[in-house]
Amino acid sequence: MPLRLLLLAFALLAAPLRAQVPALRAGTFVAERIDRDPLPQTDRVVDEDGTTYLIVFDRLVLSLRDDGRFRASVRYRRTLYANDPRGRDRRIPLQTMAVTGRYEIVGSEVRFTPDPSEETRGLRMLSGTVVNGREITVPFQYRNGTRERDRRLVMRRNDNIL
Repeated sequence: MPLRLLLLAFALLAAPLRAQVPALRAGTFVAERIDRDPLPQTDRVVDEDGTTYLIVFDRLVLSLRDDGRFRASVRYRRTLYANDPRGRDRRIPLQTMAVTGRYEIVGSEVRFTPDPSEETRGLRMLSGTVVNGREITVPFQYRNGTRERDRRLVMRRNDNIL
């Protein structure tokens, strides 16, 4: 083996291996799954008093802009079934909630810092994972009845959502 090829091979072996970090561009990402289950997804909680809290998540959309800003919106429906006959089957129409803020990509992490507001009070910075240029996973935390939920959204790029 010529000396030059031997030195090149040695240099490649001696160089630290760096993981390839997928490029993530600004765009729109739509949730396909919460944890392993596809959307729409239903979450049911029954409290000690027999009250049933039902949330149906319809759609979750995350928009990343070139200027480092994000907008996340969730469309959902809540229903409350209470033991008390006056509170039975209180359906709340389809609702939406939106959160805006800043994001940054550090290595294979995408970090979200929500803007301060009444809706985001108590929310802390969340870190998602860049799977590839078309898919990210993002933590998703919410409360249903007396239960705190920590879920993971699997979001796929979809710039044609309209």
